[in-house]
Amino acid sequence: MEEKNILDGVDPWEMYELDHYLSLEIGSRMSGTKGDLDSIEWVSTYFTNQGLKVEHDHFNTLSWDYRGTSFIVGPPLNLSLVSRPAYYSWPTPEGGVEGELVFVGKGTEEEFFSNDVKGKIAMAQASSSDPLFWLGSFSNRARRHRALAFVVCNGSPVAFTPSHSYGRWDHSRGWEHEYPSQNESVPVVTLASTDAMGLLHAVGRGGVRAKIEVDCTTEPRDGVNIRAFITGNEKPKQRVLINAHRDDGACNGANDNGSGAVIIMMLAKIMSKLPSPKRTIEFISTGSEEGISDGMVQYIANREKEGTLLESVAGFNIDMVGVGGPARIVDGGVYPDQPDHRVKHNKELNDFVEKVGKEIGVYLGHLWGSWGTPEEGHLNEHGVPAMCIWKADDPNYHSDNEHVDNIDWNAVRAVAQVIGVSAWRVANDPSIVFPR
Repeated sequence: MEEKNILDGVDPWEMYELDHYLSLEIGSRMSGTKGDLDSIEWVSTYFTNQGLKVEHDHFNTLSWDYRGTSFIVGPPLNLSLVSRPAYYSWPTPEGGVEGELVFVGKGTEEEFFSNDVKGKIAMAQASSSDPLFWLGSFSNRARRHRALAFVVCNGSPVAFTPSHSYGRWDHSRGWEHEYPSQNESVPVVTLASTDAMGLLHAVGRGGVRAKIEVDCTTEPRDGVNIRAFITGNEKPKQRVLINAHRDDGACNGANDNGSGAVIIMMLAKIMSKLPSPKRTIEFISTGSEEGISDGMVQYIANREKEGTLLESVAGFNIDMVGVGGPARIVDGGVYPDQPDHRVKHNKELNDFVEKVGKEIGVYLGHLWGSWGTPEEGHLNEHGVPAMCIWKADDPNYHSDNEHVDNIDWNAVRAVAQVIGVSAWRVANDPSIVFPR
């Protein structure tokens, strides 16, 4: 009956309204910005109104307050193109940078070396199979070859926001070592593939110049993880984690990750009205995921310091599940700059969730992340069995088209049902133990 209440209680219309407020009324929510502060108050109040105990984990991270980008191409094209910077890109000097555009292929060291980019703007070509998402090393390379800026021509039809970080898995030295400093890098922007085709053709003939301006503030600020609890009545120290990051990719973040954020709010509302579970359920709204999960890294560090991390018996992460192909269980991943470090997820937990999906009639695919893993990867690396449901093929990803009305709310409902029943079942059966 309790599981039926979860299945029946997930309301796609209510989740739409929640995401509409989060993504359109609050808007961009990078850690430490006004939007983030507004979202912290709103989500915390929502949890409190459901009768949950709420705590805040504070942490220091790199923040990115973005205001706009300009990309002006000179003769013979004379165009103003839609562009997006990599988040955590440093701003251009006042007035922007201007120079000849030079094509450097995939942006490898060899291609930079064979092209003169000194005092010019380097352009690289991404593809759907190689999106050039982690751009810290490319930005650093462009700086060493004395380029003014680095432009990525996306493999997707929209200009989306990648990351200016290195993509490293190892966070042992903190976020300061995950991003190139301002004197080690150049501003980084992206163009849509449709805009880039004509531009690359003209650049191939030579002599095309562009002026790029990036207006942003990149600096350390405080972030917050929101923790909300339904306390277990038999084994309260044992915790089942349900998490979703709250921040966005410098757009309104309706799918990434408004879709996951409103699922945990919906489940908190439903589960708070059920009889107390045997294990504690902890809902976690993390910040700073877009900077390689700094919020989750800090959450883990705090729980390790308390000596409570391994009291978590299972983790369920929900990330951008409203647009694209079938919802997929993440089996693990590898970061491009650490190809020998394979991050494997807990197979037994993945199988458990897939079985629940089959029971309630929800199909779940699988994927291996060639771009790394979402937040649950850190939990698995630190001994907490954790899984993630993800859709990796949103054509509007991190772009101005990532809108609440483009989300399939029936698909979001199905994911909420699978996670809700799976987590509730683990919380109410202490005999369910996943290997660490």
